Amino acid sequence: MIKEILKTLKLNHYLKNIIVFIPLLFSKNLFNTDLLFKSILAFVSFCLISSVVYIMNDIIDKENDRKHPVKCNRPIASGRLPIWVAIFVLVILFTISCTIACFIGISTLGIVLMYLLLNIFYSIKLKKIALIDAACIAFGFILRVLAGCTAIAVIPSPLVILLTFFCSMFFTFSKRKLEIKLITEKSKYRASLKDFDENLINQFVIINATLSIAFYFTYVLDIQTIERAGTDLLYITVLPFTLIIFRLLFLINKANNDDPIHFFEKDSTLKILFIIYFIILIFIIKCPC
Repeated sequence: MIKEILKTLKLNHYLKNIIVFIPLLFSKNLFNTDLLFKSILAFVSFCLISSVVYIMNDIIDKENDRKHPVKCNRPIASGRLPIWVAIFVLVILFTISCTIACFIGISTLGIVLMYLLLNIFYSIKLKKIALIDAACIAFGFILRVLAGCTAIAVIPSPLVILLTFFCSMFFTFSKRKLEIKLITEKSKYRASLKDFDENLINQFVIINATLSIAFYFTYVLDIQTIERAGTDLLYITVLPFTLIIFRLLFLINKANNDDPIHFFEKDSTLKILFIIYFIILIFIIKCPC
C-alpha cells in the first residue's frame, strides 16, 4: 500500500518545483541561510500541493486512464490504491502544505491556493480545451516562481515570468508529442489533442523551444539582471542552457515514453549539462568579475 501511495504522489515530478529557487539564486541570496530556509519551505509546500493535484487528477481521470496504454498501470486507475485511501492522503498533504505556506506568509499561502484552484478548474474543464490546457500548466509554473519570490520578498522580473511561460509550454507540448507518438489510435487521445497531429505538435515544440532560448538570452542581457547579479557574465550560461534545450529536442524525437521528466532521471548527458549550467551560474553570481 505504501508503495502505491508513493507512486501516486509522483515524487520524481518534484523536480519541477526546483524553479521555486530561481528568485533566490538570481537575487544573489543563495547563501543567505534565512532566505534559503524560506525557499526550502516554499519548495516543500509546492511539492506537497503538487501531490494533492496528482492524486486529484488520478481520481477524476481514473476511467480514461484505464484506456491508456501506460496510465492504466497507475495505482488508482488499476484499483491497487482504494479511492478512500487516496482521499485521506490528499487531505493530509493539503493541510501540511497550507500550514507550511502560511508559516512563510499569507502571500505564499495565497499562491499555493491559487495553484490548487487553477488545477481544479484544469481537471474539471480546462484540460479539454486545446492550447488552454497547455497555458494552464504554464501558469502553474509561473505560480511556482511567484511563490519563490514571495518567500524571499523580491519583485519578480517580467522577463523571468515570460521565460517561465515559454519553457513550460515547451515541456508541455513535448509531453503532448510523446503522447501522440505512443498512442496509435486517435480516438484514445486526450480531448485537447483531438485536432492535433504530430506535425502541428512539432511546430509548437520548436516555436516554444526557440522562444525559451530567446527570452533567456534577453533576460541575462537585461540591464536590471546585470545590476542585480553584479556581473555582465551571465550570458555565458546561455551556452549550456541552449544545449539543454537541444538535448531535450533530441531525446523527444527518439523516446518511447509519455513524459519528458523521465529524461532528467535517465539521461546522463542531460544531467551533466545541468550540472555544468548550475556550476557556471553559481560561480558567476557568487564570484562576479
